[in-house]
Amino acid sequence: MGDLTEDTKLFTISEVSDVTGVNAVTLRAWQRRYGLLVPQRTSQGHRLYTESDISKIKLILNWLAKGVSIGKVKPLLAGDADPILERQQVLDITDDIIAAVQALNGFKLERLINEALKIYPYEVIQQRLLPEVSAVIEHQDNPLYSIQKSLWISVLTVCFINVITKINNEKKLTCLLISFDKCNSYKIWQQGLAWCYKGDGVTIMPNLSGRLTGLSACIRERNIVNLVVVGETKLSRRQLADIDMVQQETGVKLYFVGSIKIIHGL
Repeated sequence: MGDLTEDTKLFTISEVSDVTGVNAVTLRAWQRRYGLLVPQRTSQGHRLYTESDISKIKLILNWLAKGVSIGKVKPLLAGDADPILERQQVLDITDDIIAAVQALNGFKLERLINEALKIYPYEVIQQRLLPEVSAVIEHQDNPLYSIQKSLWISVLTVCFINVITKINNEKKLTCLLISFDKCNSYKIWQQGLAWCYKGDGVTIMPNLSGRLTGLSACIRERNIVNLVVVGETKLSRRQLADIDMVQQETGVKLYFVGSIKIIHGL
């Protein structure tokens, strides 16, 4: 754990990230942009957090889960706003992202998504932002559904890959994600990012076809611990048999994510 100052236990930013699930980039953004946290500093300038700071972070997460935008959290923490009025509202960045999608402005959309990934924890992005934007794009009366969805998927994929790449540079690649889905989707990259935020560096293999020959050797050579199968469509018997064979040959921990988990009762 961190250093001790009198009777107060102090935690490094990486320790706080592990405990709260909020990545270090977001913790720094909350401090610099919104003044939500005021960590202490070591003589070398490294941030140190108290248990009170950790409790405050968990309270912030609670507000964000209810749909409160990060820029409106500070008054709530100070008790200067009515929490009832703040519940279940759309995140402040959501409207801008939807507008960029509708204008087919990929450059602005990428900038906004990158901004959202910095200031909001992954769970908020997953539970609040992505469904809200997707619902607008996929509305039955949207005549631009096809091109808007294509843009949305492509830009999300780029943004997720960029974050995954940065995290992978600091982690051991202990997690392998594979998918047999053929449709154009950002889901495997979204799951890859989720596993990165859990502490794993990830290798991602989308759009697999054919047998999984050689995958067991790859897992052993790279010391892969977790194998995550991501999918939205039914797997064939051969694919299921190959996955089972790989698990038995390597002893890797196996996870199924997406609709396949329900389809196959896994």
